[in-house]
Formats: sequence, structure tokens, C-alpha cells
Amino acid sequence: MQGELSGPQSVDTAVKDNPHPRAIPRSLPYWWEAGEPLPVQPLTQRCDVVIIGSGYTGLSAALRLARGGCSVAVLEARQPGFGASTRNGGMVSGVLKHDFDRLAGRVGTDRTRRIFAEAQASVLFLERLIEDEDIACDYRRTGMYFAAYKASHYAQLEREGERLQEHGIETTMVRPDQQQTELGTDFYHGGRILHLAGGLHPGRMHRGLLERCLASGVEVHGDTPVTAVERSGLKWRLASPRGDVLTDEVIVATNGYTGPPFDYCRRRIIPIGSYMIATEPLPGELARTLIPGKRMIQDTKKVLFYFRMSPDGQRILFGGRTSFRTIDEQESAKRLHRQLSGIFPALRDVRLSHTWSGNVAFTFDALPHLGNHAGIHFSMGYCGQGVAMSTYLGSRLAAGILGHADAETVFSEAVFPGRPLYTGYPWFLPLVGEFYRLLDRLGR
Repeated sequence: MQGELSGPQSVDTAVKDNPHPRAIPRSLPYWWEAGEPLPVQPLTQRCDVVIIGSGYTGLSAALRLARGGCSVAVLEARQPGFGASTRNGGMVSGVLKHDFDRLAGRVGTDRTRRIFAEAQASVLFLERLIEDEDIACDYRRTGMYFAAYKASHYAQLEREGERLQEHGIETTMVRPDQQQTELGTDFYHGGRILHLAGGLHPGRMHRGLLERCLASGVEVHGDTPVTAVERSGLKWRLASPRGDVLTDEVIVATNGYTGPPFDYCRRRIIPIGSYMIATEPLPGELARTLIPGKRMIQDTKKVLFYFRMSPDGQRILFGGRTSFRTIDEQESAKRLHRQLSGIFPALRDVRLSHTWSGNVAFTFDALPHLGNHAGIHFSMGYCGQGVAMSTYLGSRLAAGILGHADAETVFSEAVFPGRPLYTGYPWFLPLVGEFYRLLDRLGR
């Protein structure tokens, strides 16, 4: 996306004992493309709405607000697109991380049905946005394949698929003996296709949204962290190292990168590191056999893997939570490459071109939340399904500020849950991660 702007820099120096310097991948997202940074502009002193965070949520809200007649400033602590919006796998899906019946047992069948319906609607919203705004982001509705890690997982996928079908969500089972139609490996035991799903280039998607915002009069300021927020009469005063801004409305759209001074949200978000690698271009015939249907892939492990072909069909992009502690991206690349080779033995000697990481924002109920606390608006907590949902809910949040009829969403109805003594630092993740790994080994 904006590899020259910010983030991890490329690794140019080989480890001394490595005879193949090219084998060391660059520590930056595959999606980042060299580009000119946004010109530094004087910070506006007054506007109708200030949005903190320049990812999909913030830009989607900014675009709608600006076209609704508001003056809008987006403030970003690093450079625009630094966070998860340009670090994710580019996978678009219309489901959340919930089994339908288990969620219904918790929140009721009617609300569960509405949650799943809006998850589907988020994909349709994203597709319309890409088409209407003519954003060249390599989007294709490919479907997503959920690969059964254990033989017992196939039956679970089948049962859940039947429930999804009952509620209008199209799925197709792939028997274990049909596995090769979806993946060129015997590592998995069949799976299920979700048809309303696809893939895009997240860097180009972000760039397209950014360009539409700028063309609509939105001010976007990088390297402008917000250090304090306070009431100033009927307005909000936001402080930053570049100056203060007065505004009528404040939106927090920082997701897995939420920090002070937004402690209400920070105490309700669990930032979890996710790691990814990209292979160097593969021989054409090999690339065609790995994922014949070119679908997005996610497996059924608790500590799951997700992977896909790059939009040009030449590389495998492979990700997972290879550690629940912060580790060096070169180390995560080694681990992910071993795991990738376990699935596709033919890739054992393939070199990597890129390695990177980013924060995924989970919530304590594993659902996104949109709302208003003490006069400050927020939308976040997409739990690894944010490409469509963040864009959709950013627009819904803006609709509420504008007073538009389509502002209603089921994700604004529930209390945004926290936990006693949790301050935003997830000290418990290594313990939870090891427990989940144990469940994976047991096939649970």
C-alpha cells in the first residue's frame, strides 16, 4: 500500500550464517506498494467531525459524512493505512466467528438471525461500494473454503452448514474424497464452501477509499496522534503534537490499535497479533494445483491458519497466530513457513518474499460493537472479519450522526462488555493460546 510511508522497513542485511540472502523475507506487508506520502497540511482548527483512525472504518465513515455535508478531519497516529486495513489477508466473508446455535442459546434466535443477516449484508455493501466508487482492488467473489482440520470437524461443519442454509446462507459441503478439488493436499478432511465471500487487495482497497475521501473534501492527517480529549463548551477539544482541534463530534475507529486517551474502548478490546508471509512467485503449474478454485481458505483449528493465492495467482499468502507473545517477524516467518510446508510439502524449499504482522481486535463476546459512550462514537471489535464489517459499520455510524434512516444495526444494541481489572493489556493471551493449542492437538 504505502511501503515508503511507514511501518517495518525492508531487511537488506543477511544473517551471517545464511548462504542465501534472498531467503530472508522483507519485513513489511506484501500489500504495501511504494507511493508518495500524503503532503503535510496545516491541521484544521475547527470541523464538524473528527475521526481518530484512518482504516476502513474511519474512511468509510468520513466519506459518507463528507458527502452528507459535514466538514471532516481524519487523524492518524502513524501514516494512513498503517494498521490492520493494509495488513490483513484481504479475505471478505459474510459470517462471524460463531456457531449459530451456540450464539442463539446466548442471545436468542431472533437476534442471532439478525446478526448473521447483517454479516451477509456487509459483503453486499462492500461489493456495491467497490462498484459504485470504481475502486480497483482486485475484488472477486471466490467463495471461502473452511477446511476440516480433523475428521470429526467435518461433521461439525456439516451441521452448521445445514443451519446456515435454513437462514438463507448458501453453503456447499466438500467430502473428504473430493478434497483435491479445493486444495492440493491431503492435510485436511474435506470442508465447507461459503459462497458469499471473496478476496481483494487490501492495500488498493484502502488507497481507493482514501482517494475518494480526499476528493470529497476530507482532511487526512498522518503523524497526528491524539493525546487528550476534553469538553470545551458544547464542543470537543482534541489535543495532538501538531495542535488542537475543536469539533462537534468525535469518532474512535482505532480497533486493534486503540490506546490512551480512549480507555473506555481500550478496556473492551483484546489486541491479538496475527502473522503473515508471502512466498516468492511460484511456478505456474504448481500455483494452479495448490488452490484450484482460487478460494479464500480458513481451517477449523482453534489456533487457525488462513491462506489464499495472491490476486495475480502467483504466490501463496499464509497467516496465523503462530505466537501469542510478540515475536520477531523473521522468527514468525520461519514458523509459518514450517506450517505452510506441513500443508503443502511441495513448498518446503520455496523462499519467502515478505513477512509481517498486525493486530486483530477481539471482544469479550466475539462480536463487533458500534455505539456512543459519554458523547464519543465508536465502532470496532471485528474479530478477524473486518474487511467487509468495518466498512459497513463505518457507514452505519456516519448515518447515525447524519440522522439517516439506515443507521440502525444490531451491533449497536448490546452493551460493549469489559472485564474487571482489564486495562487493555492482554496478559492472559499466552495461557489461553496454549489451552487452545491443546484442544487442537486433542481434536476438539
